[in-house]
Amino acid sequence: MPELFEKARAYLDALETERQAALALSREKAEEAKQLQARLDGFQEAVKMLRGHIPEGNLGVSDDPPAPAVKEATEPAPKRGTRRNIRELIERELSFSGQPMTARQIAKAIEYTLERTEMALSRMEKHGQVLRGEGDRWAAGMTAITHINGRAPGAAGGRF
Repeated sequence: MPELFEKARAYLDALETERQAALALSREKAEEAKQLQARLDGFQEAVKMLRGHIPEGNLGVSDDPPAPAVKEATEPAPKRGTRRNIRELIERELSFSGQPMTARQIAKAIEYTLERTEMALSRMEKHGQVLRGEGDRWAAGMTAITHINGRAPGAAGGRF
């Protein structure tokens, strides 16, 4: 019988040790939660001070509760951001690279799909904005260069 009491006592001691560890951990977590709340409060105060200086759409922080994770099927799709001027991006990339590029390289550089990049390049070629060279490499055309720097090529008062 004394052996049974020793086992029970050992079990109670182990439970008490676990309880003490859990209490210590919960105190640490409570302290961490207090620190996080203080950081959040400070950041929200900073945002309130800056509201007059930053456009509302760029804050990225709201006093509203977070949106639910699951959307209902009846909600309209969120609107996209502003459209990028792909032709201008292509012209800029080709002029900055200074060497002919493949459509795949251009698409990767401007973060656009290959198919739509090829479509834009074809349209730009019709307007003389880009030139297709050997190996299906594209280069900026003369009108593209004029468009980007705003002056006619070689218009340096006779100097180069």
